[in-house]
Amino acid sequence: MLTGTMEVLQDDKTKQENWRTGDTMYYKQGVTDPDCCVLKFTAIKGRHYSDLKTQSFDMKDLK
Repeated sequence: MLTGTMEVLQDDKTKQENWRTGDTMYYKQGVTDPDCCVLKFTAIKGRHYSDLKTQSFDMKDLK
């Protein structure tokens, strides 16, 4: 499990970099469709399960 922040990016450069040909199935107007955006998730901390126990961690400690 990860927790962090989510940003909604709507600038043309970011949308163009992440656009794929098949995306027109969802955004009929193409990359300029006003409903099209990119979600950017930045993890801050997390928790994982292994060997019948859980362990929490901070992303800053993994760098």
